Amino acid sequence: MFRIRPLEYTDIEWLRCLRNDCREHFFSTEEITRAQQEAWWYAGAYGDQRWVVEDDNHWNVGYFSIIQPKPDLPVFPSERPVWYFNSMMVTERARGQGAIQAAHYAFDPALCYVGYVKVDNTPSLKACVKLGFEHRGVYHHPTYGFIAIVWRDWRRPT
Repeated sequence: MFRIRPLEYTDIEWLRCLRNDCREHFFSTEEITRAQQEAWWYAGAYGDQRWVVEDDNHWNVGYFSIIQPKPDLPVFPSERPVWYFNSMMVTERARGQGAIQAAHYAFDPALCYVGYVKVDNTPSLKACVKLGFEHRGVYHHPTYGFIAIVWRDWRRPT
């Protein structure tokens, strides 16, 4: 069983190490330094949500965030607010066990969510499908290259 809790300052070194272990799957593949991680912590925008996934023993096994959409990436028109499901990561030992699916506890059915995933990042794309995201196409970003756009909208017709 997995649960989520807000990221705390005491988690940021663990998160930095996790991020560096997974960096080949992210748009920016540069190694994150302690100083950069510290600056990221303090630069968090108002309203951003940063979540840690824990296992039954209260060990950190994953991380994701829900933030404002980035202005340089496409968002589908919606009558409701759209938030960006971002930085989904799971530790090696927790992969394939459903840890990231605990993210559904953070979703608000009054909102829409968009995610951007490298097209060759099959594990993240599969995790997004398990979280109810639909593949909405591929976008060619001038810096990031080809990215898959995934979308979650609770009010869509069934």
